[in-house]
Amino acid sequence: MVKVGIIGVGNTIGIAGLHIGAYKLCEDAVITAVYDILPGRAESCLDQYDLKDAVVCQNEQEVFEACDAVSICTPNATHVELAVAALKAGCHVLCEKPFAPAAADCTEAVKYAKLTDKVAMIGLCYRDIPGLVYMKKLIDAGTVGKVFFVREEQGGDRIANPQVKLEWRMEKDLSGPGALADFGSHMMDICDYLLRDSCGKIREIHCMQDKLIPERERIGRPGRMGAVTNDDVSCWNCRTENGTLYSFTASRLGATFMLEIVGSGGKLMFQGAKPFELTVQRKDQEGGYSSEPEVVPVPEACYGPDGIAPRVPMAINFYYEIRQFLDTIQDKRTTELTFERGRYIQELIDAAQRSADTGETVYLF
Repeated sequence: MVKVGIIGVGNTIGIAGLHIGAYKLCEDAVITAVYDILPGRAESCLDQYDLKDAVVCQNEQEVFEACDAVSICTPNATHVELAVAALKAGCHVLCEKPFAPAAADCTEAVKYAKLTDKVAMIGLCYRDIPGLVYMKKLIDAGTVGKVFFVREEQGGDRIANPQVKLEWRMEKDLSGPGALADFGSHMMDICDYLLRDSCGKIREIHCMQDKLIPERERIGRPGRMGAVTNDDVSCWNCRTENGTLYSFTASRLGATFMLEIVGSGGKLMFQGAKPFELTVQRKDQEGGYSSEPEVVPVPEACYGPDGIAPRVPMAINFYYEIRQFLDTIQDKRTTELTFERGRYIQELIDAAQRSADTGETVYLF
């Protein structure tokens, strides 16, 4: 039985809730400790999720002493310090994305991950969404042929309301980039995971971004406004080493989750609102399109091997993230979602931010 601690229960989005829900489905894990910088939130979390075996801790060190493993669900600027402290205390670590405000910040955590036999995993779990699992199978089978270009968009609608108060994710010191990092970390991980074998690594990035709601009311300070210091919207184009073009849009002011891959053999289209299907339109590799777009249900094999995995959007991929974390701990397996992977994705985000800051294309070698 793996004893698990949750650090950071959240106030608005509450990503910790998805971790907790997944752990509760796993018979080989038990949540024994919860810590939040605001103790009242941790106590509410115990009640909300009926965590009968858990205690509220007064600091992170108490969590480490009560657990074998921790999920870090705190603001981005705290990830590395907490991850290093957990590894030093002998805990396995699952850290939410993005890894840190900048790639250079990740160095110490990557170093300690190499010095220990503990699992150090980054939470890039969208690749376990069944529709994307199916997309990977079709790409690897050659269904789309040579990939010509890719379009991907992610984001949310909640922060489009200018009455939403100034949160840590809107402050560069705590978050690093805004929409670019929050959504872009998943977006670039997905594309690199799906397409690196056929398209190669990203070699060029050109990005533009904007703050469209430049100030918001400070939390707990009615009428006092504070500056938004990172991007509300980012748009960036990439070229891979094999010449494939990627086009990304990340927006916290209103966006859908979609991914379209176009190649010599046709199109694959994924909609995040319908994660258990793909739209496929086939094309003759030496001619034109041979059929109308067809909605194709995801085959059973793409739902993963575990029958208790919830067939609910988001819950299913977080379940498999937690399942992978626990299996890697107990069975001494390896994972692709290492801290080094987290740092690599952050390097891509850094490059996009440099491009936005300078107005120039950034070249990666």
